[in-house]
Amino acid sequence: MKHSIVRSIEGLYEDRTLELVRIAIRKGFKPIDIFNWLQTGMERVGKLYETSDYFIADLIFAGIIFQEVMELEELKEVTKVTPKNKIGRLLLFSVFGDCHDIGKNIFGSFARTAGFELIDLGTDVSLYQVIEAIETVKPDIIGMSGMQQETIYEMRAVVCELVNRGIRDDYRVIIGGAVIDEKAAQIVGADFATKDVMTGVEKCKLWMIEKTGKKQ
Repeated sequence: MKHSIVRSIEGLYEDRTLELVRIAIRKGFKPIDIFNWLQTGMERVGKLYETSDYFIADLIFAGIIFQEVMELEELKEVTKVTPKNKIGRLLLFSVFGDCHDIGKNIFGSFARTAGFELIDLGTDVSLYQVIEAIETVKPDIIGMSGMQQETIYEMRAVVCELVNRGIRDDYRVIIGGAVIDEKAAQIVGADFATKDVMTGVEKCKLWMIEKTGKKQ
């Protein structure tokens, strides 16, 4: 079952992936195991994109398949955060001028599974909305997503505002998206940049270990 689901999402088979997951649920496989198989498939899609075997459209479509599967009632419990398993608070959004949400949503699902309380502001979020949310929810980590080159400077505007207010050191900042690399991180002033969902989530978990002194 595992290999069939992994290969199906890797091959971008939408209907087949949904059907295989439903079969796995009916057969009694644990939702967390199914989630991990989906994660493996998504990692393979990411590698195919990195080697130019897949294009950005394929990456987006894989994200759509993943989101559809995660909407199944049985899998929603996997990403449910309780006071017992909560490890930190993550504020997540696509910056002003960017309406893409596939990558952001996938990252959010994986972060919730890792134990993060997620505050998702959505897409095309203005600087004013970001600062208002930061002051209200007091996140441990700020996550910004952007798919276009111009969004790098919107991310930078957020970090600059944190600096101007004297609160930059209160938060860890992670950025992601198709145009994001180490150079972008330097321009933005972010603590970490990645195109890989799991690498990003693991970095966030490490930050929380450093902050709380507790291993997750």
